[in-house]
Amino acid sequence: VTVLNGAQIDKLEAPYDLVKTMRASILVLGPLLARFGEAKVSLPGGCAIGSRPVDQHIKGLQAMGAEITIEAGYIHAKAKRLKGARIVTDMITVTGTENLLMAATLAEGETVLENAAREPEVTDLAHLLVAMGAKIEGIGTDRLVIQGVTALHGASHAVIADRIETAT
Repeated sequence: VTVLNGAQIDKLEAPYDLVKTMRASILVLGPLLARFGEAKVSLPGGCAIGSRPVDQHIKGLQAMGAEITIEAGYIHAKAKRLKGARIVTDMITVTGTENLLMAATLAEGETVLENAAREPEVTDLAHLLVAMGAKIEGIGTDRLVIQGVTALHGASHAVIADRIETAT
């Protein structure tokens, strides 16, 4: 059993040395931005599948009101509070859906994610967020509707196995 407690997280930055080896590091961008109103995250490294873009993450966060710049290998995002939006991704993206889903849980108002990924990892994350107090409809479908809340709370959750890590 691993216990994770994010109450002590107070840094807005995920530096290169911490995130250089895994693309999934981009997944801290949405939650840090939603929680602190600002985030500085190093562009992600590679993974077993290879290099993949993060443009859908950026477009979605911009639709929610974030001002985003990319310079010196970092994504710097700012928003006093994210606002709900209708977001249609150009392609199905698991990490993009997860990042936007996490950001939307603390956004003001309703966010609709169209063309959302339906993979088990996305569904598992959505169930965890609901257990933490998020309001999400459409779990398991390609259309997620999220009513933003002001705060999340702790929850117990058994994480599913990573299918990609298992296969590679």
